Amino acid sequence: MRIKNIYLILMLSLVVGHLEAQTFRGGVVLGANASQINGDLIAGFNKIGLHLGLKVVSDITDKIAWSTELLYSERGSHTQAKFSDPFTISINYVEIPLLISFKDWQQEDYYKMHFEAGASLGRIIDQKVKDIGGNTDIDGLNETDLSAIVGATLYSNDHLGFSARYTHSINLLRDERKHPGLSRFRGYFLTFRVLYLF
Repeated sequence: MRIKNIYLILMLSLVVGHLEAQTFRGGVVLGANASQINGDLIAGFNKIGLHLGLKVVSDITDKIAWSTELLYSERGSHTQAKFSDPFTISINYVEIPLLISFKDWQQEDYYKMHFEAGASLGRIIDQKVKDIGGNTDIDGLNETDLSAIVGATLYSNDHLGFSARYTHSINLLRDERKHPGLSRFRGYFLTFRVLYLF
């Protein structure tokens, strides 16, 4: 037991030492989501929503970095079909992505292209359905979302970047097995955004 404790202390010391050696940069992000929900009988990335938040990034090596973010993210689905009534599902999240980035295309003292992949944990803070009858809540939604993310960012300099992302929920937004009579939902969306690192 004592050997395990010594080993744990040594490992923690190495991790803390590595973190202290890293340089952290903070930034802000602003953009838009184009989202849809599989299972709502509405096709297309037609629900446009706000995407904004804060970002922290740190280099692991010269060409690999990790980052995390705190985001407000508006998702859902929308139809404005010619022969049907307007219908919008709005689901707003706070989410925390954790990502690994791979850099390429070196330009002076920075890399222009960053390719990223990772996962995000989100929590619903507001939701509603809007139709000709008004606003109502959506039954049976999973309040917690776990998603996979892939994306790329093009930097114009060491501070300013323009990125595109695809996010796909791993777990169901609504599980028909837990809620008989209700359809199965799974969310996914595209994000286009601008980021600035200080």
